[in-house]
Amino acid sequence: MLLTVTSNPTIDRTLHVSHMTVGAVHRADDVHLAAGGKGLNISRAARTLEQDVLATGPLAGRAGQIVADLALAEGLAADWYWLSQGETRTCLLINHNSGDATVINEQGPMVSDEDWAGFAAYVAALAQQAAAVAFAGSVPLGVRPQALGELACSLVSTNRTVYVDTSGAALAALLAQPQGLCIKVNQAELATALGLDLGDHPIDRLVEAGQMLLNQGVALVVVTLGSDGAIAIAPSGVWQAKPPSIEVISTVGSGDSLLAGLAITRLEGKAVDESLAFGVACGSANALSDLPGRFERSQVEALLELVHTSGLG
Repeated sequence: MLLTVTSNPTIDRTLHVSHMTVGAVHRADDVHLAAGGKGLNISRAARTLEQDVLATGPLAGRAGQIVADLALAEGLAADWYWLSQGETRTCLLINHNSGDATVINEQGPMVSDEDWAGFAAYVAALAQQAAAVAFAGSVPLGVRPQALGELACSLVSTNRTVYVDTSGAALAALLAQPQGLCIKVNQAELATALGLDLGDHPIDRLVEAGQMLLNQGVALVVVTLGSDGAIAIAPSGVWQAKPPSIEVISTVGSGDSLLAGLAITRLEGKAVDESLAFGVACGSANALSDLPGRFERSQVEALLELVHTSGLG
């Protein structure tokens, strides 16, 4: 089983508008509500790929109940931890005809040390059933940046792979204590966390950074590159997988879908380069939809035939 952990869930409110002008009044062509957060997008993608998956995260108040109800209505398997106070956040995603999206993320509830300790214990208990765990998203207000990495590292075992996709202070803290983790980030997040100047040869610099992290105890580093696909730096080698050219509808959730495809194929025993290619195909399939984590397996298989994977030395 794959366990997805969304440490700061949200009600995702997705609107489609034909164009955006700052300061103007707009009317949405369509509105969609969903249980949101990066981990839940991974769950959606994993379900499409027919993987046994369970979602968890801390919910609070009436907004938290809406998240739980939306997940249930969608058929997403979930086991939530309920906070003692506060309200789960709402995030607004505005899709434009250009293929870009404007995203406004609320901060979410303040989480006490006691509530985080309870949540961490809850996740640890759920993880006993899992062959892989994927932590994805931001850390709630009130939680120490180091707390996410501490929890993730505590779950690593010979029988369980742990992935982390976060950013900002939580990522910087995690990279200082990365024992056994698989890190998935985009190039801007990694550059910021490590203070990298990517210069004129960004992939070379990212590979150097990834190899440094391997030497410090990271098990795998996957860096997404937008339309250039992704690179994987592993003890067994370094690869880049480039997607085919597609007509993008929305990139929201593409990184989450990539992580889902990567994690699932590695559970199936596939090599890192094969798993990277499959993950990139999943990210591309996601970009063909206006809602994150929703695509067809047949799309992934067709796109996979067009993904180009090469070794980088």
